[in-house]
Amino acid sequence: MVLSETLPTTPQPTTLARPSLMRSRRVRSPIKALHTRTWFSRRPPLVPGQRLPVLLLVHGFGGKGQDMLSLWQTFANQQGIILVAPTFPLGQQFEALVPGLYPQLMDSIKPAWDFDPHRVYVFGYSAGGYTSFEAATEASTYFASAGVFAAIITPDYYWIVTSARRKTPIALYIGDHDQFFTLDQTRSTRDELVSNGFTVHYVELTNQDHNYGAVADKVNADAWSLLCRKFSMKPLTF
Repeated sequence: MVLSETLPTTPQPTTLARPSLMRSRRVRSPIKALHTRTWFSRRPPLVPGQRLPVLLLVHGFGGKGQDMLSLWQTFANQQGIILVAPTFPLGQQFEALVPGLYPQLMDSIKPAWDFDPHRVYVFGYSAGGYTSFEAATEASTYFASAGVFAAIITPDYYWIVTSARRKTPIALYIGDHDQFFTLDQTRSTRDELVSNGFTVHYVELTNQDHNYGAVADKVNADAWSLLCRKFSMKPLTF
Protein backbone atom coordinates (compact mmCIF):
# COMPACT_ATOMS: atom_id res chain seq x y z
CA MET A 1 0.00 0.00 0.00
CA VAL A 2 1.29 3.45 -0.85
CA LEU A 3 0.06 6.74 0.56
CA SER A 4 1.22 9.67 -1.55
CA GLU A 5 0.92 13.41 -1.27
CA THR A 6 2.72 16.62 -2.14
CA LEU A 7 3.62 19.17 0.50
CA PRO A 8 4.24 22.78 -0.64
CA THR A 9 7.28 24.40 0.88
CA THR A 10 9.03 27.73 0.88
CA PRO A 11 12.79 27.76 0.18
CA GLN A 12 14.81 28.44 3.34
CA PRO A 13 18.47 29.15 4.11
CA THR A 14 20.56 26.00 4.20
CA THR A 15 22.24 26.64 7.56
CA LEU A 16 21.18 24.28 10.30
CA ALA A 17 20.21 25.77 13.64
CA ARG A 18 22.84 25.52 16.36
CA PRO A 19 22.17 22.40 18.43
CA SER A 20 20.59 22.85 21.82
CA LEU A 21 21.48 20.31 24.49
CA MET A 22 18.90 21.64 26.91
CA ARG A 23 17.22 18.83 28.84
CA SER A 24 19.57 16.34 27.20
CA ARG A 25 22.25 13.94 28.33
CA ARG A 26 25.49 13.13 26.56
CA VAL A 27 27.24 9.85 27.23
CA ARG A 28 29.98 7.77 25.69
CA SER A 29 28.58 4.91 23.66
CA PRO A 30 29.40 1.49 25.11
CA ILE A 31 30.11 0.26 21.58
CA LYS A 32 33.81 1.01 21.82
CA ALA A 33 34.76 0.11 18.27
CA LEU A 34 32.88 3.11 16.91
CA HIS A 35 34.23 5.75 19.29
CA THR A 36 30.94 7.62 19.01
CA ARG A 37 29.24 10.02 21.35
CA THR A 38 25.51 9.68 21.74
CA TRP A 39 23.01 12.33 22.81
CA PHE A 40 19.77 11.46 24.57
CA SER A 41 16.77 13.66 25.31
CA ARG A 42 13.48 12.83 26.93
CA ARG A 43 10.40 14.37 28.40
CA PRO A 44 9.46 13.08 31.86
CA PRO A 45 6.63 10.55 31.76
CA LEU A 46 3.17 12.03 32.13
CA VAL A 47 2.24 9.08 34.33
CA PRO A 48 4.75 7.49 36.74
CA GLY A 49 6.01 4.27 35.27
CA GLN A 50 4.76 5.02 31.77
CA ARG A 51 7.09 3.85 29.02
CA LEU A 52 7.75 6.38 26.27
CA PRO A 53 8.43 5.73 22.58
CA VAL A 54 12.00 6.17 21.37
CA LEU A 55 13.29 7.53 18.06
CA LEU A 56 16.77 6.85 16.68
CA LEU A 57 17.94 9.82 14.56
CA VAL A 58 20.66 9.33 11.95
CA HIS A 59 22.40 12.38 10.43
CA GLY A 60 23.71 12.79 6.89
CA PHE A 61 27.27 12.30 5.69
CA GLY A 62 29.62 14.68 7.50
CA GLY A 63 26.88 15.63 9.97
CA LYS A 64 26.59 15.16 13.72
CA GLY A 65 24.04 13.78 16.10
CA GLN A 66 23.59 17.23 17.62
CA ASP A 67 22.30 18.52 14.27
CA MET A 68 19.44 16.03 14.24
CA LEU A 69 18.73 16.48 17.93
CA SER A 70 18.32 20.23 17.52
CA LEU A 71 15.77 19.69 14.73
CA TRP A 72 13.63 17.33 16.84
CA GLN A 73 14.13 18.62 20.40
CA THR A 74 11.13 20.94 20.72
CA PHE A 75 8.70 18.55 19.04
CA ALA A 76 9.95 15.61 21.11
CA ASN A 77 9.47 17.52 24.35
CA GLN A 78 5.89 18.31 23.32
CA GLN A 79 5.09 14.76 22.29
CA GLY A 80 6.97 12.85 24.98
CA ILE A 81 9.54 11.13 22.75
CA ILE A 82 12.94 9.84 23.81
CA LEU A 83 15.55 10.85 21.22
CA VAL A 84 18.75 8.97 20.51
CA ALA A 85 21.05 10.95 18.20
CA PRO A 86 24.50 9.39 17.69
CA THR A 87 27.35 10.75 15.62
CA PHE A 88 28.32 7.92 13.28
CA PRO A 89 31.25 7.43 10.84
CA LEU A 90 28.91 6.92 7.90
CA GLY A 91 30.20 5.11 4.84
CA GLN A 92 30.08 1.80 3.03
CA GLN A 93 31.95 -0.10 5.72
CA PHE A 94 29.69 1.29 8.41
CA GLU A 95 26.53 0.31 6.51
CA ALA A 96 27.47 -3.35 6.85
CA LEU A 97 27.28 -2.97 10.65
CA VAL A 98 23.81 -1.42 10.75
CA PRO A 99 21.58 -4.52 11.09
CA GLY A 100 23.32 -5.57 14.30
CA LEU A 101 24.60 -2.24 15.51
CA TYR A 102 21.39 -0.21 15.67
CA PRO A 103 19.49 -2.74 17.82
CA GLN A 104 22.61 -3.20 19.98
CA LEU A 105 22.87 0.55 20.52
CA MET A 106 19.21 0.84 21.50
CA ASP A 107 19.45 -2.13 23.85
CA SER A 108 22.49 -0.58 25.52
CA ILE A 109 20.54 2.50 26.62
CA LYS A 110 17.32 0.73 27.55
CA PRO A 111 18.27 0.10 31.20
CA ALA A 112 18.74 3.84 31.74
CA TRP A 113 15.76 5.10 29.76
CA ASP A 114 13.31 2.17 29.97
CA PHE A 115 11.58 2.97 26.68
CA ASP A 116 8.68 1.00 25.25
CA PRO A 117 10.30 -1.85 23.25
CA HIS A 118 7.26 -2.03 20.97
CA ARG A 119 7.58 1.62 19.96
CA VAL A 120 11.13 1.90 18.65
CA TYR A 121 11.49 4.00 15.49
CA VAL A 122 14.27 5.24 13.22
CA PHE A 123 14.51 8.38 11.08
CA GLY A 124 17.44 9.16 8.80
CA TYR A 125 18.54 11.98 6.53
CA SER A 126 20.52 11.52 3.30
CA ALA A 127 23.32 9.02 4.05
CA GLY A 128 21.54 8.36 7.34
CA GLY A 129 18.47 7.59 5.28
CA TYR A 130 20.35 4.81 3.53
CA THR A 131 20.97 3.21 6.89
CA SER A 132 17.35 3.72 7.93
CA PHE A 133 16.27 1.65 4.93
CA GLU A 134 18.69 -1.04 6.10
CA ALA A 135 17.33 -0.88 9.64
CA ALA A 136 13.77 -1.14 8.32
CA THR A 137 14.56 -4.22 6.25
CA GLU A 138 17.48 -6.06 7.86
CA ALA A 139 16.45 -5.22 11.44
CA SER A 140 12.74 -5.29 10.64
CA THR A 141 11.76 -7.20 13.76
CA TYR A 142 13.29 -4.52 16.00
CA PHE A 143 12.06 -1.22 14.55
CA ALA A 144 8.30 -0.66 14.39
CA SER A 145 8.60 1.79 11.47
CA ALA A 146 11.06 4.08 9.72
CA GLY A 147 11.27 7.55 8.21
CA VAL A 148 13.65 8.71 5.49
CA PHE A 149 14.38 12.17 4.11
CA ALA A 150 16.29 12.49 0.82
CA ALA A 151 17.62 8.98 0.24
CA ILE A 152 16.93 5.99 -1.98
CA ILE A 153 17.64 2.29 -2.19
CA THR A 154 19.90 1.73 -5.18
CA PRO A 155 18.90 -1.15 -7.49
CA ASP A 156 21.94 -3.21 -6.50
CA TYR A 157 20.61 -3.16 -2.92
CA TYR A 158 17.02 -4.15 -3.69
CA TRP A 159 17.85 -7.50 -2.12
CA ILE A 160 17.43 -5.93 1.32
CA VAL A 161 13.77 -5.41 0.45
CA THR A 162 13.09 -8.98 -0.61
CA SER A 163 15.00 -10.45 2.32
CA ALA A 164 13.13 -8.51 5.03
CA ARG A 165 11.43 -10.76 7.59
CA ARG A 166 8.76 -8.15 8.27
CA LYS A 167 7.24 -5.42 6.07
CA THR A 168 8.22 -2.38 8.14
CA PRO A 169 6.08 0.69 7.33
CA ILE A 170 8.19 3.51 5.88
CA ALA A 171 7.62 7.25 5.43
CA LEU A 172 9.73 8.61 2.55
CA TYR A 173 10.26 12.32 1.79
CA ILE A 174 12.01 13.96 -1.17
CA GLY A 175 12.27 17.50 -2.48
CA ASP A 176 11.47 18.03 -6.14
CA HIS A 177 14.70 20.05 -6.48
CA ASP A 178 16.96 17.63 -4.62
CA GLN A 179 20.55 17.99 -5.85
CA PHE A 180 21.45 14.31 -5.39
CA PHE A 181 18.35 12.22 -6.14
CA THR A 182 15.72 12.52 -8.85
CA LEU A 183 12.02 11.95 -8.37
CA ASP A 184 12.30 8.97 -10.71
CA GLN A 185 14.83 7.40 -8.35
CA THR A 186 12.76 7.89 -5.22
CA ARG A 187 9.62 6.71 -7.01
CA SER A 188 11.49 3.58 -8.05
CA THR A 189 12.44 2.99 -4.41
CA ARG A 190 8.83 3.50 -3.39
CA ASP A 191 7.59 1.13 -6.09
CA GLU A 192 10.10 -1.56 -5.15
CA LEU A 193 8.99 -1.42 -1.54
CA VAL A 194 5.29 -1.42 -2.38
CA SER A 195 5.62 -4.28 -4.87
CA ASN A 196 7.11 -6.35 -2.05
CA GLY A 197 4.27 -5.66 0.35
CA PHE A 198 5.59 -2.66 2.30
CA THR A 199 3.30 0.19 3.33
CA VAL A 200 4.92 3.44 2.15
CA HIS A 201 3.88 7.00 2.96
CA TYR A 202 5.52 8.86 0.08
CA VAL A 203 5.78 12.66 0.01
CA GLU A 204 7.24 14.93 -2.67
CA LEU A 205 7.93 18.43 -1.39
CA THR A 206 7.56 21.22 -3.95
CA ASN A 207 10.29 23.85 -4.33
CA GLN A 208 12.48 21.92 -1.90
CA ASP A 209 16.07 20.75 -2.27
CA HIS A 210 18.25 18.38 -0.21
CA ASN A 211 18.16 20.63 2.86
CA TYR A 212 16.22 18.80 5.57
CA GLY A 213 16.66 21.58 8.12
CA ALA A 214 14.55 23.95 6.03
CA VAL A 215 11.44 21.75 6.33
CA ALA A 216 12.20 19.75 9.47
CA ASP A 217 9.27 21.08 11.50
CA LYS A 218 6.74 20.11 8.82
CA VAL A 219 8.35 16.77 7.98
CA ASN A 220 8.88 15.75 11.61
CA ALA A 221 5.24 16.30 12.55
CA ASP A 222 4.00 14.47 9.46
CA ALA A 223 6.43 11.58 9.91
CA TRP A 224 5.71 11.14 13.60
CA SER A 225 1.95 11.04 13.04
CA LEU A 226 2.54 8.03 10.81
CA LEU A 227 5.50 6.36 12.48
CA CYS A 228 4.11 6.35 15.99
CA ARG A 229 0.35 6.67 15.91
CA LYS A 230 -0.49 4.72 12.80
CA PHE A 231 2.29 2.17 12.76
CA SER A 232 2.77 1.25 16.40
CA MET A 233 2.93 -2.52 16.71
CA LYS A 234 2.33 -4.17 20.04
CA PRO A 235 3.49 -6.82 19.93
CA LEU A 236 5.47 -6.90 16.68
CA THR A 237 4.13 -9.48 14.27
CA PHE A 238 5.65 -10.80 11.07
